[in-house]
Amino acid sequence: MKNLSIHLTDTCNNSCRFCVVDSHQEAPEKVEQKIIRKFLTANAGKGYDSVNIHGGEPTLLPEIHDVLDMIRELVYPFVSLQTNGRLLKDPDFAASLAQRGVQLFVVSLHGKDAQMHDFFTQVPGSFDEAVAGIKNVIKLGKKIRTNTVVCKQNYQTLSDIVKLSLGLGTHHINISNIHTTGRAYKNFFEIVPKVSTIVPVVQQVIDEVLETGKVVTVEGFPPCSLDSYRKYMVNWDDNEFKVLFRKTTLNNYEKFMETTTRKHGKMCETCVRKNRCGGIYKEYLELYGADEFQPIH
Repeated sequence: MKNLSIHLTDTCNNSCRFCVVDSHQEAPEKVEQKIIRKFLTANAGKGYDSVNIHGGEPTLLPEIHDVLDMIRELVYPFVSLQTNGRLLKDPDFAASLAQRGVQLFVVSLHGKDAQMHDFFTQVPGSFDEAVAGIKNVIKLGKKIRTNTVVCKQNYQTLSDIVKLSLGLGTHHINISNIHTTGRAYKNFFEIVPKVSTIVPVVQQVIDEVLETGKVVTVEGFPPCSLDSYRKYMVNWDDNEFKVLFRKTTLNNYEKFMETTTRKHGKMCETCVRKNRCGGIYKEYLELYGADEFQPIH
């Protein structure tokens, strides 16, 4: 699939301890509508299957309705929205996004309860609002994919987080390894677990989701760490993303990630997947090293 992705804004009403782009309420930068229109117009009719909108928190922008109208006007077939879900607590607002073509809502859910989720977002009440938002979207008949970033504080309750998500009506569970840049790097030793510590829990949860018949994916993990479970990794080879990030266009997001955010360790030299794997996040290698990883033969 060919996909477009638009980073609408750096502004966010959460301040997550692991945020890659260091989004927060005082981060005012947003993409101008004329740049968005130029990007969407230039790529219309070129075989793109979907447009993904993200931030920061894109629902904070009054212009989000105008952006969705642009996408609909240019006849893109599918729209997804990455959000913390908080403003979706307003059923009318959630409905306004669905009416303008959002078919998939990707909602962040990082704790099984308010205590844990709000610890990560650093905003009291954000858990309750996100849960209310998910319920509203489900009532509208739209699909929800939740994304959970696995941290030191929540990995032992990952199964409970997933059970909560599925109980709300989620059809797709995504589990993310921390991308150790931005605020995650600033808080590294507080929140970043060793991959070898969390993988057994992630594998168990994958099995639990599969038993329900729902969809499960993982991302951000070095393939060698997952053993046979690497088949559940997001397949970037089949999902090409062209990204508008602030004022810059990234023509191949996965290639950008491989060349700028990851690197190979010595053990990668003999791995049969070296040419299909970007390696390990650079900051992780810097602070934890690579002793826990073994090449695939």
